[in-house]
Amino acid sequence: MFHRFSTWWRALSVVLLSLATVTWPSAAQAATTPSFTILHQNASATVSTRGTSRFNVTIDIKSPVARSVARITLYPRIVTRSQITPIISGAGSPAASMTSTGAIALNCLTHGRMTFGVVLYTTRLAHSSRQCGTRMPTLHLACVGAQCDGVYPLRYQVTSSGTTTTKWSLLALQATTVALPLRLAWIEELSPSLLHHSARGVAVLKVLARQPAIPLTVSADYRALSAAQQPGTAGGAALLAALDKAVTSPLHSVVSSPPSDIDFAGLAASGLASQVSQQLALSNQLVQTNTGRHVETPVVLSGTPSIDSLHALAGAGVSDVVLSESALSVAPSSTLNWGAPFRINGAQSLQALSVDGPLSQLATDGSIEPGRRAAMTLDTLAFLHFEAPDAPASRSVIMLTSVAKTSASFVGDFLGGLRGDPFVTASSLEPLFSSSLIGANGSPSTRTLLPAPFSPWSSANINSLSTLVGEVTSFTQAVTSLSVSDALSVDVAQSEIVGNPGKRQAAIGRASNALNSQLNQFSVSSGTITLAGPGTALPITLFSKADYTVTAVVHLITDRLSFPKGSSVVTTLDSSTKSLRFPTADHRGSSLTLQVVMTTPNDKLVLARAAIQVRIAGTSVVGYLLSLGSIAVLAWWWWRTHRRREKGRHAR
Repeated sequence: MFHRFSTWWRALSVVLLSLATVTWPSAAQAATTPSFTILHQNASATVSTRGTSRFNVTIDIKSPVARSVARITLYPRIVTRSQITPIISGAGSPAASMTSTGAIALNCLTHGRMTFGVVLYTTRLAHSSRQCGTRMPTLHLACVGAQCDGVYPLRYQVTSSGTTTTKWSLLALQATTVALPLRLAWIEELSPSLLHHSARGVAVLKVLARQPAIPLTVSADYRALSAAQQPGTAGGAALLAALDKAVTSPLHSVVSSPPSDIDFAGLAASGLASQVSQQLALSNQLVQTNTGRHVETPVVLSGTPSIDSLHALAGAGVSDVVLSESALSVAPSSTLNWGAPFRINGAQSLQALSVDGPLSQLATDGSIEPGRRAAMTLDTLAFLHFEAPDAPASRSVIMLTSVAKTSASFVGDFLGGLRGDPFVTASSLEPLFSSSLIGANGSPSTRTLLPAPFSPWSSANINSLSTLVGEVTSFTQAVTSLSVSDALSVDVAQSEIVGNPGKRQAAIGRASNALNSQLNQFSVSSGTITLAGPGTALPITLFSKADYTVTAVVHLITDRLSFPKGSSVVTTLDSSTKSLRFPTADHRGSSLTLQVVMTTPNDKLVLARAAIQVRIAGTSVVGYLLSLGSIAVLAWWWWRTHRRREKGRHAR
């Protein structure tokens, strides 16, 4: 039995060794598969009058192998936007290729990197340039003049040790003059998730700061700004410092971007329209505090706002909004009629622009290396220009990306390419809302929103939020810490959400708990106090665990004791302990209960309270001392008088 078991294992071992012999070479070969990165590629090239053009490419090869070669292939130009999708996904163009460079010897690698130029020509080359000792790669274009205009797919292939890796990109060619470049408003969003990627955010903002001549827009979510300025937030101070520098240029503007789940309609319908304005004012307040800048008039809205919410925003003074195209019944990017501001059916007082969803998604697609992604994003913009190159009025496109999802290398490469791009020019948001552009180039003058869910407010929601707003307002006016007051205001704002009443009440409860956690830091000593008698000052001790200063009013409440200088006093809690003394008079009785209430200056919020037992002695200490002194004098006088009498009696 044992012999048969051992034989079975021996046979299995032979099989496993045989399989390993077969698979190991494959694994070894897979380990040498060239993984290359396109660090940079010119997004566009201009065809000269002689029919020639050129673009540069920088590639990086991990673990380069001797005699590695590259090949670049050009495919027919794109005629519909849907043809860009397979290029982005890596599936590539299904069309037959037009021309190829042939093998490009990668014999000039420095630390695995190589930059080389590729020449395009329509007829013939007068001379052949050389680089790295070899002939410069060329691509032949079978077109003349305006026929060359367009965006073309590019296929990159790197072959090493018999294994080939493929990547796809795009290239825009300009053969004729561009009369009206596309106007791009690029919005970089500061979202709460940025604090989880603070180093990346700082790097991106630093790149923006180095481009003061390019119009840019930063959208501010008050949650991100408030969290960044809280003491102890990792990377918060660095982010705010970088933001300050990023918006120093007058061409760099800031706009408000409230959270997507705020129920503006519910606030207005519940008699809390002032909170709609507060939602917008919060971002402006935080931006001004940290950068000295004011937010501009357009408001960026994510999610799907309701018509009533838009009416509420209009009532708060908003006139221009940027919408996600997913909030519209027809996504403009899926049509040819885009590029102009429009009005919204049911909310005609507002003007709107929509974000180009596919373009924004491409710009943040982390599966594509930054350099290639920057080129493909610029070339998508070039294609949008070529959709209507002879449009009589300028067209606009909005690209919205998150600072947390972009990278400094992408931003640098994209802005570098944008600076000299013939097809697109950067623009601020405000000029794109010109009412003269509504309906331009045959675009719709009105668009329709998708229906948004209705969210009723309960009486408990309204009453508790109204109370909380008053209490937080009172508290923030009393404290000196901006970070604390801003955080509480943000907590309140975040509770004003779309959803069922129970969900909203829970959010209001969380905001109320945040206020209570601040109030719990203040207290009044409740120890028994003994007054020696009428006129004695009453000592009151206040405690604070807060690391900020608060102005408070201390009220003494009793009907059995008078306070000649008043029963209320304004004080400043700027230390852990604060002692106050209240002169007293006209006490009634030998014991009483004193109510001590500490409030904010407008008396709308109680910071702390205590019930103190006060005992009052019948005679003061001074009275006791005088009485004892009198008794001592009388005793001494009596003793001397008695002694003299005794001496006189003995003398007789």
